[in-house]
Amino acid sequence: MNYDFDFKNILKIVTDGKELSYQLSKSAFEIIMSGKATDAQISSFLTAIKMQDHNPTVIAAGAEILRDKCSKIKSKENTIDVVGTGGDNLGTLNISTAVSFVLAGTNIPVAKHGNYSATSKSGAANVLKSLSVNIECELDIVERCLDEIGICFLLAPKHHIAMKYVGKIRQEMGIRTIFNLLGPLSNPALVKKQLLGVYDKSLILPFAKSLKTLGSTHAWIVHGSDGLDEVTITGETYCAELKNGEIKEFSINPSDIDLPTAKISDIVGGEPKDNAKEIIELFNGKKSKFRDVVILNSASALVATGNAINLQEGALKSIESLDKGKAMEKLEMLIEMTNL
Repeated sequence: MNYDFDFKNILKIVTDGKELSYQLSKSAFEIIMSGKATDAQISSFLTAIKMQDHNPTVIAAGAEILRDKCSKIKSKENTIDVVGTGGDNLGTLNISTAVSFVLAGTNIPVAKHGNYSATSKSGAANVLKSLSVNIECELDIVERCLDEIGICFLLAPKHHIAMKYVGKIRQEMGIRTIFNLLGPLSNPALVKKQLLGVYDKSLILPFAKSLKTLGSTHAWIVHGSDGLDEVTITGETYCAELKNGEIKEFSINPSDIDLPTAKISDIVGGEPKDNAKEIIELFNGKKSKFRDVVILNSASALVATGNAINLQEGALKSIESLDKGKAMEKLEMLIEMTNL
């Protein structure tokens, strides 16, 4: 195969402002993530694709190739993920990380996919490391954690080796590219159920359509009216639900589960050690706005993944996980098993 010829043809299509088919999009990402494209070709492709806004066909194709190339782990059919794109620049506490343990405490397997922080002081990897979870453990241990404990952490760089072909170029470009969107869609456990937060409202429908193409069965894509890439506690959260192949849009509010609204400053975090301390205090029963936003996101995740009928039921299950020490138990078990 003449990769150079093929990629030049693909470049001609996108630089002419035309949309790529799903197959051609897959071919482009296959060439890029196999190390067959030059730096100049990759940067041209990424820039041209960015000019087409958020094309769900291209996003899904990129995620499919990233999934194909990654180091996968086995998971049960009902395994879920709670993940955000990052990039909201609000510097909140590690909400989705805390939510993952709350959900695991309701006996739902959680394959938490994440990375070190790119835009805040503390990403999922940073805070878990501060909590003494060995995030660098071997993949067989990661798989064992998911199977035996019901929760694991999938450190993106350990699973997505093919990203090495674009790392330097993305850094030099210094702008968001389509690769900022692919990570949350490329869980190495190949989960089909998730709560996924995005940094921009315009991404909600493209992500829903991409997940549909990728075979997800149950998902909510959410964006807070304050810009949060989670379900927010400051007001309205815009949502799209993917269920049974259908996509519908709606919104939710903290009042839906009788929670008061709060200010974004109430849930702003700090360094990883500070955020880790907040998670421990939450799991030990501390009442706070952080607890409220974790309950709201946990309830949303339970409904999104088909594990609760409504937000009220989801909230009750989440509160029980916290108040009966189940979330803390899952964290302690993960710390122990990853450090064997």
